[in-house]
Amino acid sequence: MAAIRAAVERQSGTERPSGPDLDAESLVRFSAGLPARLDEDERRSLARRAEELQPWLQGPFLLGGDLVVGGLWRNDQRWVALGAQLEADLSGRRVLDVGCNAGYDPFMFRLRGAEYVLGCEPYEFIRQARFLESIYQSGADFQQIGWQELDPARHGRFDLVHCHGVLYHELDPIGLLRRLADMTEPGGTLLLGSMMVGDRRLAEHVRFVPTEYYGDGTWWWVPGQLALRWMIQASGFDVVGEFGESPGPPGEFRTINGYFRATRGERAPAS
Repeated sequence: MAAIRAAVERQSGTERPSGPDLDAESLVRFSAGLPARLDEDERRSLARRAEELQPWLQGPFLLGGDLVVGGLWRNDQRWVALGAQLEADLSGRRVLDVGCNAGYDPFMFRLRGAEYVLGCEPYEFIRQARFLESIYQSGADFQQIGWQELDPARHGRFDLVHCHGVLYHELDPIGLLRRLADMTEPGGTLLLGSMMVGDRRLAEHVRFVPTEYYGDGTWWWVPGQLALRWMIQASGFDVVGEFGESPGPPGEFRTINGYFRATRGERAPAS
């Protein structure tokens, strides 16, 4: 986690972001069994464990009582747009979340009744997800694997595939998209969120980042909106819409965040 802490410190001024001051009563409860009050020993133990797992990027997570892990990002705000794209009841659906980090999205999919949720995270953030799952007992399946290890013969295919904040960190973005297509049932849905080049004049272009962006040396390919649409389509999906656009982090060129919604077609990806 040392490299991640260093990047977080460059971006936020501290390697251990505390997150915003939030009202616990306003937050999503990922378990109906969360206690309304924690005794002091339990609160101290949970707070210590959460601190040991810093830095927290995702959040907010209510641990019980008024104890909240804030995180650097406001995933609850991202879910305002994302949630509107999903059925309120996902009963019977198999959901794959690629790059799940601390598990906010898998917990939300389970909260909406998804039958099975696989959260994949290759980095140490999986420890955060498993810590939270030990509290929430949501039934989400967290595996420490990257997208390269996903295999429909082993993991099955999914009705809904969600991947947010991964593509621009990948040296092989087309390889990622083709693997997501492999994992999606024909007629199934892909929800892909990514940073994109913010200059509309460069919508057809893909920007290569040779050093780092916003203090993060793991950025590689940042597509324009039209380029990303074409990449998704070339990988075996039919794009049906875009949503959730917002400003991206500041750096040497302007970026935006946004989602594409796509359906897995019957045709094979372009070779």
